Amino acid sequence: MDITTPQLLYHGTTSNNIDSFSRKLLHSSYWRPGKDFGEGFYTTISIAQARRWAHKTAKESWDGGKPCVLVVELASLPPNVEPLLFLSDSPAWASFVYSHRKASTKGFDPCPAHPDIIIGPMADNDTGKIVHKGLQLNKNDDWFYDQIVRSQKGRKLDALKLGNQVVFASERWESHLALVGYHIYAGGRWIYGDASDASETKSV
Repeated sequence: MDITTPQLLYHGTTSNNIDSFSRKLLHSSYWRPGKDFGEGFYTTISIAQARRWAHKTAKESWDGGKPCVLVVELASLPPNVEPLLFLSDSPAWASFVYSHRKASTKGFDPCPAHPDIIIGPMADNDTGKIVHKGLQLNKNDDWFYDQIVRSQKGRKLDALKLGNQVVFASERWESHLALVGYHIYAGGRWIYGDASDASETKSV
């Protein structure tokens, strides 16, 4: 399968993690279960979306770091890539998300063979609460699908407004990714730093 990849991807984190990511981007020991596409390194082609992730991460973090968006270059592809690609929301996508959201144990995966890259839309609603409710009431995949493609006001969302995510679920991608730079939110604006020279920053 031939794949044309986006050159730049964005990852929301906090400023305290820059040094660690500068040394290595893919740390599978830190990947958490119970996420949309399972354990992995979550990126997006939308810097605006990554900034929202960064603000959320900083708000929930105890380390006091500032919101930070990593700029990552996908320079090449490893051999024999078999991606799982969801072009839009669908029952199959919802079933995949639901099964992985319910997996709360590190290292456990509901897939017989988990893809090492997954690309597809996000859910716009509060997925964690929906999963919790679904487990309590023993709701099925169809119910979950209907819930996560609606806004908090119950309006059905256009697939293009759900946002996207590109998830690397294997460390074999490490040599194919490069940290280009990062944006740090400070003083009410985003400041850009080049990964090759962290001492030089500029406003963006």
